[in-house]
This record gives sequence, C-alpha cells and structure tokens, in this order.
Amino acid sequence: MWIVECKAWNSNVPKEKVLALQSIITDVGADRGFLLSEKGFQSGALRIAEKANITLTSLYDLGQTIQTDSVIGRISWRVEKATLRLRKLKKDNFKNHYIPPMTAIMGELFILQNILGEALDHEYPIQYSHGQFLNSFEEFVKYADDILLRAESWTL
Repeated sequence: MWIVECKAWNSNVPKEKVLALQSIITDVGADRGFLLSEKGFQSGALRIAEKANITLTSLYDLGQTIQTDSVIGRISWRVEKATLRLRKLKKDNFKNHYIPPMTAIMGELFILQNILGEALDHEYPIQYSHGQFLNSFEEFVKYADDILLRAESWTL
C-alpha cells in the first residue's frame, strides 16, 4: 500500500510535513509514501526523505518516472519472453547450424537484462560492452529495441 499526499502551496514543503507523512506510513503499515509539490521542498525535508521510504517529487516528475518505468517494464518482459523462446529453440535444434548466431543473440539478451536495473535507476552512462556506453534513456531504448527485434525474429 502506498500513501500519497499532495501540497498545492506557494512555498517549499518543510521537513515537519515529511515527518508527519512518515508517521502515517508507519501507523497504517504502508510500503511507501509520496509527497508531491509543484513548488519544491526545504533542505530538511529532502534529508528526512532520503532516510525514509518517501519519495518527494512533483506531479510532472512522477508522471515522467512512471512513463520511464513502464517502458523499462515492457523491455524487461520482452527480454524474458525472447530468452525463454530462444532457449527452447536452441534445445529443439541442438545439432542445427543455427546454434552459434542464436547463442550470440542470447548473450546480448543477457547483457541487456543485466543493465535494466541501471536504466531503471537512471544511472547514465551505462557501460554495456568494453568501451561502449549508453548515455541516455533514449539510447538505452534504441539499443534494447535493436537487440529485441533481432531476438524476436528468431522466434517468429
């Protein structure tokens, strides 16, 4: 369960409001709290939230985060689905000459799966190969889509 509190104030939200939200979260046994403010937060509020299960954000930023997380979730689902299909295909065609290229794309899927967390945490640049980096969310999505289209073409 999440608790969401919105403040439409003309000033930055003080730490007391974050502490009050933290108390409510504890009282009701919620997993997480969100405090939204379009104006911003005082430095004490930011410090308290860092140590608690509270996210301080604006409605716009929350929307951007949800949109980004949704794209990464879809990529993760496609990686899992393609990996399972390729494993089955590889097992069914063990003595077939398709195995080396299939193994290569499975390796790329493995790398993609390992960097999903960094993309989710917005930890750019992301190194995905020796000397190769993804410098933005857009680059990550293009990289992921290229690999997934090749992997999915094997399983059509």
